[in-house]
Amino acid sequence: MTDKYIVAHDLGTSSNKAVLVSVFGNVIGVSKQSYPIYHPNPGFAEQDPEDWWCAICTTTRDVIKRTGVNPEDVVGLTFSAQMQGLVAVDHKGQPLMRGITWLDSRGSEIIHKTLWKPPRILGYNIFNLLKFLRFTGGSPGQAGKDIIGKLLWIKENLPDVFEQTHKFLDIKDYLIHRLTGNFTTSVDIAVVWWLCDTRNNRNQWHPGLCKLAGVTPEKLAKIDLSNAIAGKINPSAASEIGLAPGTSVINGAGDLSSAGIGSGAIHEGELHISIGTSGWVAGHFSKRKIDIPHYTGCIGSAHPEQLYMGMAHQETAGACLEWIRKLLINSDTTSDADDDADYMFKVFDEMVAKVPAGADGMVFTPWLFGERCPLDDDYVRSGFHNLSLRHTQAHLLRAVFEGIAFNTRWAMNTLENLYQNVKELSIIGGGAKSAIWCQIMADVMDRTIHQIEHPQLAGAKGMALLASVALGFIPTFDDIKTYIQIKQTYHPNPEHRALYDRLFQEFKNIYRQNKTWYKRMNKNTGTQNE
Repeated sequence: MTDKYIVAHDLGTSSNKAVLVSVFGNVIGVSKQSYPIYHPNPGFAEQDPEDWWCAICTTTRDVIKRTGVNPEDVVGLTFSAQMQGLVAVDHKGQPLMRGITWLDSRGSEIIHKTLWKPPRILGYNIFNLLKFLRFTGGSPGQAGKDIIGKLLWIKENLPDVFEQTHKFLDIKDYLIHRLTGNFTTSVDIAVVWWLCDTRNNRNQWHPGLCKLAGVTPEKLAKIDLSNAIAGKINPSAASEIGLAPGTSVINGAGDLSSAGIGSGAIHEGELHISIGTSGWVAGHFSKRKIDIPHYTGCIGSAHPEQLYMGMAHQETAGACLEWIRKLLINSDTTSDADDDADYMFKVFDEMVAKVPAGADGMVFTPWLFGERCPLDDDYVRSGFHNLSLRHTQAHLLRAVFEGIAFNTRWAMNTLENLYQNVKELSIIGGGAKSAIWCQIMADVMDRTIHQIEHPQLAGAKGMALLASVALGFIPTFDDIKTYIQIKQTYHPNPEHRALYDRLFQEFKNIYRQNKTWYKRMNKNTGTQNE
């Protein structure tokens, strides 16, 4: 029997990867293409939908060509995509403006003025908050980065665009329409639009919540499961992307939900950590719960039994490492391998290993773009604390590794407070390629950490395996776990317990003692200074 394959697109914030995977989970090849983010005004973060389309077409053709796979043997295409992006399209599916990405905070002012107007509790309008909690099990935040803030901003500032819009789509769903002509979204993405009734997994657009955003359900895509067949690639799209017409397009999911499958933590109560550009701790649960002050709660998931995804999402994780790399690491150190994560982490691990646990008293706070969990604070900022003359580049790097681990532990604690404590977690994302970072995570969090094979491709592989179940190549969803391998396991070093517990408390104190200062310094900009 000829081998069959699935192309899973890992559509990230800065680039797309086409990952060619066998229907039994073997990674055959990867192709990557980057695209820009535009910041035309303070707080804006936009991307051109045509850049996404060109990226998925170019990378699909490239990975097929380099691996020598016959396009006729590709049985499906699916997505693991950045979430909470907004694309306004007309009746023909043509974008009416640039896509607004999840990083965009332009809706902050209008969401405070309309959605979170007085009377307030913890900054939220009590009546609207109760509506969101009742129907969605969660709520938009106050930073303006949720879809509802983007919708309100367009309606007020670009009324002609709002009126001409036939459908408002998330990023993945725009590409699915371009491939198939269908307007469809997945449950997990619909839930974090905060316009969806999730009670008892109804998963339908709620007219009352839509009214708060100024839209009708008719302007939104049909909601379906992540393992649903969203359509077939039409001839026009097939000629551009290099696959056979009629190839199945499986709905897929957002990156967080995809990671929940690809991490191998697919059963209820299992947790995983992701260290990508952003970061999170998440797991599948049968009951939806929420911790509003810490921006922790449940969204939909890619699980076919429609379990909720309990999650604690953080704005910048691996982005902090990329930032410090650009600032501090010279060209001789990075050589010609800037895009080679294996090489980069080899260099970084060697540097960090020379510095004792605790970075000789230096603490890094990783809030470069405000923070969602556990702070939900658009004003907070990053910093190196307790810096002295004895500290070196290596100290700065170790402090970044540890600071992200402290922030992740804080996020994990908020999730455990809602459910139950765990003893072990899977770790995925580009940051999970670093052996010493995995060990630091184990030490700081006092948990066993399982490093997944191909951690940076976990989301794409998870969606490829889910697509394989949908197409009948893998018998059941539970069988997915057998196709996800653990590369290495890290156990907490008891010698570091007291030190990291103390530094974790001081990490939290930095925020608590400076919260009002951050607001004074950034009250006129929020994340808009980026």
